[in-house]
Amino acid sequence: MVQAAQLLPADGAHGVSRVQAPRIVFRSARRAREAARRGISLRTPVGSAVPGVLRVSGADVMFEPATPLADCTTYTLLPGGARPRVRFTTQCSTWTPPLQIDDRRTARLLGRGADDVQLARSGRGGVLAAWSQSNGRRGAVEASRLRGDTGTWDAPRSIDARGAGASTLPALATLADGRVLAAWIQEVHGHAELLARVLGGAAEAAPQRLDQRSLPRGPEAVQLAADAAGDAVAVWQQPGRARGAVWAAHWDARHARWSRARRLDPRAPAGYAPVVAGAADDRFAVAWERGTAGHERIAASRWLGDRWSPPHRLSPRGVRARHPLIALDDDGQRVGVAWIQGDGAARRIDVRRLRLSDWRGGAVRRLNARSLDGAAVAAALAFDPAGNLALAWEQAASPGDPDVIEATRWLRDASAPGSAVRLDPAGQRSAGNPVLVADAAGNLVCAWYQDSAHGLQVLAARFDASGARWQPALLLSDPRSTVQASFPTLTVDAAGSVTAAWQQFNGWRDIIVASRLP
Repeated sequence: MVQAAQLLPADGAHGVSRVQAPRIVFRSARRAREAARRGISLRTPVGSAVPGVLRVSGADVMFEPATPLADCTTYTLLPGGARPRVRFTTQCSTWTPPLQIDDRRTARLLGRGADDVQLARSGRGGVLAAWSQSNGRRGAVEASRLRGDTGTWDAPRSIDARGAGASTLPALATLADGRVLAAWIQEVHGHAELLARVLGGAAEAAPQRLDQRSLPRGPEAVQLAADAAGDAVAVWQQPGRARGAVWAAHWDARHARWSRARRLDPRAPAGYAPVVAGAADDRFAVAWERGTAGHERIAASRWLGDRWSPPHRLSPRGVRARHPLIALDDDGQRVGVAWIQGDGAARRIDVRRLRLSDWRGGAVRRLNARSLDGAAVAAALAFDPAGNLALAWEQAASPGDPDVIEATRWLRDASAPGSAVRLDPAGQRSAGNPVLVADAAGNLVCAWYQDSAHGLQVLAARFDASGARWQPALLLSDPRSTVQASFPTLTVDAAGSVTAAWQQFNGWRDIIVASRLP
């Protein structure tokens, strides 16, 4: 065993700076080299290794994390065989006050309402927000960037195609180099088209059309996902001559070009509501509804590098399944898929966890909240870096009762999800529309809207991976300025900083508001 003379920060330290590089000072240079050979690592609460660089200078060994450490998180330093191991907790922050990020000069113009806000992290700790809003002449897709160095939002600008018609429904995905891929639906010469462009860099390319041009009707419900290498996939629903169908296009980062649109399920009578997830190097999975109304099933396909695999049915036979969600773990090995199973008051959230390579195994598990017998109507899911699957959903205690927000985790080596925990405060009215993100340390943030005595407000709760528990919900929106805040969205950067955005009514029109947990 190698004895360390000094460990910085000290064991049990709290309020440690997120940019502090842990140091170990040994009694000699020889002992420092020996410890470095044994391997010095910094571990998150869920056991994943923090990426970084080890630097040895004489008897001093320093571990420099690749990014700032996560907020309010307990890390464990394993000093190359030295004892004792060191546990320290980073400083804790609070959410910033809510701030309007669309054009505040038009806040009292009734025709300038904004909605459909989406978020994506961008380079240098920044965030890009995009939303639908009239610019006074037509519906446009507007965007604003949060600068990581100053913490300020840029003035919004239009990112859709100039000279074309109304646009709406933006989708965003972050590429490996920190640029953001944006897609939206826009009227061009009287026909709806799916357009996409990469934002950021010295020169932004013109929007490109992705949808199937030969179909008589335009695209709907676009979704985007990117992998760790910078490739991306767009999926959307585009009705054919009779029924809806699910289409996809692949972005090749190396050659900066899109593949042609491909229908993922050409033999199905209909396809709707596609969702997509990406991870690792060119690993993508798509899930969607297939089948006629009242008889929908959940199907999935994976990207094979040059084509999509044949559709694979994930939901059980004989029961209606709709509104799928999908997530991949960081390695792109495991996939989590959830959906709403059943009809009416019997609706429940079902989930499967499978291997992406072949869709094998993975029994269907039902998310059963304690004593909740009402319908489940919405869900969210996310993998943490250790491969644990987190889930949050909306469900009523019994038919006619207010909906509440429940959450659970399906640990990597467990055969089924754990017990559910209620996130929203007791004694309130209905809660809904949960969204969920996981940071690099395994912490989670869930946000939702809550119908309270102050009207609809946006709340958020944080899962503290260090203590394996959910913290009490916090109010993000300001009840003094709105009685209708809803449809939150979240994004998290590599350092664990979380940004939330939502739409709220200011008495004149819907505005876009954001808050950040630095």
